[in-house]
Amino acid sequence: MMAKAPYVRYRDIKNKRVYDVRPTPKLLEAFPALVRETYDTKTEANERGYEWRRKYEAWLANDHVEVTVDDRSVESMVNSYKQSNAYINIKAESTKRSYLGHLRHVLEVVVSNTTFRRMLVSNVDYNYAQKLYQHIQSDISTHKANHTVKVLKLVWNEALRSGKAKSNPFSLLKLPKLPDREVMWPDEHITGMIKFCDENGRPSMGTMITLLYELCQRVVDVRKLQWGDIDLDTDCFEFTQEKTGTRMSIPISPSTRKRLELHSISNNDNFILREESTGKPYTQDRAVKSFRRLAKDYGLPEVPLVNQRNEDGSQKYTSIWLNDLRRTGTTHASRAGCTDRELMALTGHKNPSMLVVYAKQGNIEAANAMKKRGIL
Repeated sequence: MMAKAPYVRYRDIKNKRVYDVRPTPKLLEAFPALVRETYDTKTEANERGYEWRRKYEAWLANDHVEVTVDDRSVESMVNSYKQSNAYINIKAESTKRSYLGHLRHVLEVVVSNTTFRRMLVSNVDYNYAQKLYQHIQSDISTHKANHTVKVLKLVWNEALRSGKAKSNPFSLLKLPKLPDREVMWPDEHITGMIKFCDENGRPSMGTMITLLYELCQRVVDVRKLQWGDIDLDTDCFEFTQEKTGTRMSIPISPSTRKRLELHSISNNDNFILREESTGKPYTQDRAVKSFRRLAKDYGLPEVPLVNQRNEDGSQKYTSIWLNDLRRTGTTHASRAGCTDRELMALTGHKNPSMLVVYAKQGNIEAANAMKKRGIL
């Protein structure tokens, strides 16, 4: 049997298997410029994996082999962006991870028989940018393509400032506006999922669902909550949102207090939520994957996307996400009659216009206003 190629892993995207060649921490110590590369065939990926290993072995033997990157290439520009203040000064680590994820993927896209990473910056014009966008749009989704272009705009803007580029072709693209994701958790499935998690030895996920719904926060902020974030004098969670830097103070409800009793303080750190299988705090990736597995076992149903249709005219459906609990909790607060100021204090939004998405569901607020006026 042939030995497994080094650094190679496979994954499935839209029923299509692709092969990633991923640098390990030790390999990155030798060659920091390396990033994940994706290939359509196992043979190509294996060849690249063996090439990396040969170069690493040569490096260990002090032959000073380097993986060269053309200074004029897109890859070089992206590496420069990752070292720039524009990237380093991004406050939210989740935003940085998102940007890197989009960049890792787009660098491996092949347009006109050339991998994007190896394209010369001078050859990336409006027509090429449009082809790149269309490739990602057709291969994955419009949502992915839109976000990728937004990140590339930032990369090219930084290149303009540093003189690596003379124009920004991605700023000329007109991106289609996507409808808001107006997805709500059905009430019975919030309580149902919490109960299911508890009964299946995963109370930490049950508590995460509770906190996401009650506190109306993002997953990144809930999973990072620590016992030290509880103010015993005010009986509130006191923490700073990672994405916005907003300082939050949210009262602890009786139901949340009961959930907290299910968790103990660790001698290693101060995190409230720990994955039962590892005993460690949740990472963003582990939180999402753990939820997806539990949701599948529970049978969490798909829900219709408001005002969205498939190409054949049928209703478009989507799975329910962990992050949808923030929208669900905020929408319920809006329906209960909370003012904009109250909702902003709960969610951390700094502008009332950001709350519009939470007031769309079923025109509840408009109906209430008409009832108060005696019209309905």
